[in-house]
Amino acid sequence: MTYVPPAVSRWYRWDWQYAADVSKIPFVQEAALLISITPILVFLAGTSFAKVNAPGTSSFPLWMLWSAAMAFIFARLLYYFACPKFIREYRDFGQYVARQHSHRWIVWEFYHNLESLAGWRQIVQETTSKCLTVDFDQLPTEVAEHLAPEFGDTSAGDLKVFSPKNIDRDIYLLIYANGKKLVLPIREADSDLPKKEKELFWILYTQAAKERPLLRGLYWIVLGVAVALLFLTALTKMYLVIHNLRP
Repeated sequence: MTYVPPAVSRWYRWDWQYAADVSKIPFVQEAALLISITPILVFLAGTSFAKVNAPGTSSFPLWMLWSAAMAFIFARLLYYFACPKFIREYRDFGQYVARQHSHRWIVWEFYHNLESLAGWRQIVQETTSKCLTVDFDQLPTEVAEHLAPEFGDTSAGDLKVFSPKNIDRDIYLLIYANGKKLVLPIREADSDLPKKEKELFWILYTQAAKERPLLRGLYWIVLGVAVALLFLTALTKMYLVIHNLRP
């Protein structure tokens, strides 16, 4: 049965790449950290500064602001520990290209990220549906002789991925799927090399962006709470200012 890649979810804007955009908003993280430690600084400085109780004011907005800052920090920690590293490192293919990696690097990224992805089986199968793999028997004889011992034990499991193998300036990812030996070759002399490199990047990126849905959902909930508290803080401060200006 032919493998069909899953359709793009209508909720894709809640994937990790958009969380990456939020995490890069200038000064938000720094401001949240500063506000979150303010109560500690006030407590430590309590013996040096006199307490001033201005009539008609309230500490409630300050505590809401502090809570918003703590929520932002918690969301940041969730992003750092739950978001796949590949997403945190590359926002898109343009950023990947800007690093000027070797054409072999995307194969190593693909291989090393598989173990951290729950959907690794799907994207390995997708490489075949996107015509990135070839049957082992289709390889040139000298290359096949070099790679044959690298497959190792293929007696267990219906899908297994072996470590990539460098041959001169080319790289080959070995895959055993449904009783067939497959190879994903990335060759420097291949006229379609840029297209294959880009396709392999997006196969990996798309799966990584939608991993860990529960933690991803929790991230957006916490971030929403932080924004709501910040909004309420602003409204409360406006109300207090208007209230104190009344005759």
